[in-house]
Amino acid sequence: MIIPDLSEQSIVGSIKKWIDESHVKEREDRINSMNYYEGINLEEETRKWFDRNALNYAPPMAVNITKKLIDSRFIAYKTAPERRADDRYLDVLGDLDHDMVEADRLTGLLGTIAMLRFYDEERQVMDSHILTDFEPIFVPNNPNPVGIIYPLFSHGQAKENEQEWVYWSDEAHFKMLKGGRIIHVNEQDVNPYGEMPILWSHLYPMMGNEWWRTGKGVMVANSNQLYNVFGTQLSLGNMYQSLGQSVLTGVDDGATRLRMDVSKLLVLPEGANYSIVSPSGSLNEIRENMKWVVETTAHALHLKVKWGSDAGSTSGEHQRILEVDLTEAVMADFERWRKFEKQRFNLDRVILDSHNVKVGEEYSINFSEPHIPLSPQQEREEWEWKWNNGLATKKDWFRHYNPDMNDTQIDERLGEAQAETQAQAEVAQPAQSLVERLVNA
Repeated sequence: MIIPDLSEQSIVGSIKKWIDESHVKEREDRINSMNYYEGINLEEETRKWFDRNALNYAPPMAVNITKKLIDSRFIAYKTAPERRADDRYLDVLGDLDHDMVEADRLTGLLGTIAMLRFYDEERQVMDSHILTDFEPIFVPNNPNPVGIIYPLFSHGQAKENEQEWVYWSDEAHFKMLKGGRIIHVNEQDVNPYGEMPILWSHLYPMMGNEWWRTGKGVMVANSNQLYNVFGTQLSLGNMYQSLGQSVLTGVDDGATRLRMDVSKLLVLPEGANYSIVSPSGSLNEIRENMKWVVETTAHALHLKVKWGSDAGSTSGEHQRILEVDLTEAVMADFERWRKFEKQRFNLDRVILDSHNVKVGEEYSINFSEPHIPLSPQQEREEWEWKWNNGLATKKDWFRHYNPDMNDTQIDERLGEAQAETQAQAEVAQPAQSLVERLVNA
């Protein structure tokens, strides 16, 4: 949305017009992607492709493959990254890793999202709200947003004209109702930070003059719809393939009345023929088409699909080779998120400073390269190799599998393990000596 200037009158008038005329219409693809990702109205989306009476005999398919594919592709934060910064900053990060998992997936789904950062005074930590329904505000001849408007969640209780909207710019901050009435959050509606507490996350850099990016959700949701349509056809086909369609020829309906009853013998008039016809199409072809839809979509997302019916299994090394394409795509995501993390850190410092929390300027992040989980045997061999070559300690093992344990707890567990091992050795020693004496005798 472009506004002529940043005066309050211009902002409120432009926002009111946008809410009235274009808010929902401009969001149809994003809403549809979110519906498929959250599994909302999938059955209704399938039903619209079939005659109403046809589905009286077979249920429509409403399987959510969108979330599965999106969550499998966007895994930059599947393993929490290592952040290096002032300890005072690391202590107030709160649930950032959880928020970033959500931000990664929703950016991939929608193409562009916003993140609101704020300080939770009750918990005394930083927190986030992921915004998927919002509108960036521009002024002429400036490609970067100068403000944002987004609706507050109403819990389904507020009437449409009572829906509250939040406005932020570097200078101003206030709420307003759809009708244009302003709800003041402070005396002069000023932004206490002097900077929008908003971060923009884009799936890829700007191309052309379009600020909004298109996510993978449109493609995956369309494939999901096709998958469910095929699945419903398969459901109908199974019914007709099993029961068949009753066909009666050579009978004048106006003159003859026949009643079907499996417990009675059917007597037909002369020249009449009765049969049950099954469809000639192969249901396996529909199943293969369903698999093709998923596999093609997964391929576009750098994913490989393994069906439950596939025979055999592959080693971790073989799976790593198959996942090279995905690994390269995720590592490219790391660079995009590295830039975002630096922007978020700088914004967090501004917000924390306004709450008298001072943190240092140094910040870096190290992402963990995605990998295929090892088998238990492979894990044992890897740890033994590290221990034998001085590349890891027993403490490292505890930190890897129990990241919440501190050094004191780890030392206690190591002490218990060593004491138990020593006790077992002392019990075994006398028994061994007795065996030796018997052998020597």
